[in-house]
Amino acid sequence: MKKKKKSATVYDVARLAGVSPSTVSRFLNRTTYVSDSKSQRIEDAVKKTGYKPAFHMQQDLSRRSMTIGVLVQHPDSPYTATILNDMEKTLISKGYSLVMASGHWQNKLETHALEYLIKSNVDGIIIITGNLKKECILSTAKSIPVITVGYDVQGENICSLNLDNVMGGYIATLHLLQQGHKNIAHIKGLSSQPDAGARFKGYKKALEEANIPVNPKLVKQGDFGMELGYNATKELIDSNIYFSAIFAANDLTAYGAIKALHDNGLKVPQDVSVVGFDDLSTSKYFTPALTTLRQPIEEIGTVCANSILSLVVKGQFEARMPPIDLIVRQSTSSIFGKN
Repeated sequence: MKKKKKSATVYDVARLAGVSPSTVSRFLNRTTYVSDSKSQRIEDAVKKTGYKPAFHMQQDLSRRSMTIGVLVQHPDSPYTATILNDMEKTLISKGYSLVMASGHWQNKLETHALEYLIKSNVDGIIIITGNLKKECILSTAKSIPVITVGYDVQGENICSLNLDNVMGGYIATLHLLQQGHKNIAHIKGLSSQPDAGARFKGYKKALEEANIPVNPKLVKQGDFGMELGYNATKELIDSNIYFSAIFAANDLTAYGAIKALHDNGLKVPQDVSVVGFDDLSTSKYFTPALTTLRQPIEEIGTVCANSILSLVVKGQFEARMPPIDLIVRQSTSSIFGKN
């Protein structure tokens, strides 16, 4: 009876390639950089020994490019720049490089950007906010691992990383309520962005719990930018409707709001308190220093990078987003005792 040939192991490959078993494992899993010379020796040893890696490793050997694609909206925004910086640091430390494409909040451009990343043969894609349709993201995930931020999309080969924006909006509004404000305006974020809707939901929840009806005249549409933050605040002022506080959907909107208040003779926080959302690095240096909800922006980039590598290498999702914190500075004050 013919004796069955023993299957080759990772140790056989390592011995023939003249490297350690851990180096073989790192090469097969693409978790860190392995030099070209060692990579070639390992590939040759795999062929000679007939070693059969796990299924996902077999796929990796033929298609991994050691690059991760990221789709953002405005790479020059402080929010995005911080996320990209820490994301890239994490990816580089694992031997990967980053390929970036921008969508500028336009669905057509975002779709083209996504197609560009796919054609670039990246190993996985991270999508940071935007207006992509859910069906488009799910379709992309059929052929490549996807991590999203600012979307609520779950499925095979895809995971969404989201902060509790409802709670964030609730905390921001509650802070103003605790300062005695009842006439609280809200400048919303981009209408198509789930984060904006969630923060507005938190705003409404806090008011409802305080038995204060939501006044539609105090709610203005913004787009997460300073210009509409300015214009929306000017509309509030020109309408002659009374308000003593503003919850802005993000810090950039808050900057625009404070500028509009100043240009119209209103002081912050003496006349109007303002709360933002994000805690950009510039917010503590703004005048007055901005009270805001701190998103762990630096950590988001790192979590996204580790999460996509977990999907690419292990075929599983491992991540948890850190909590949001209220950072109280000089742009809010109590209304109690004011005339």
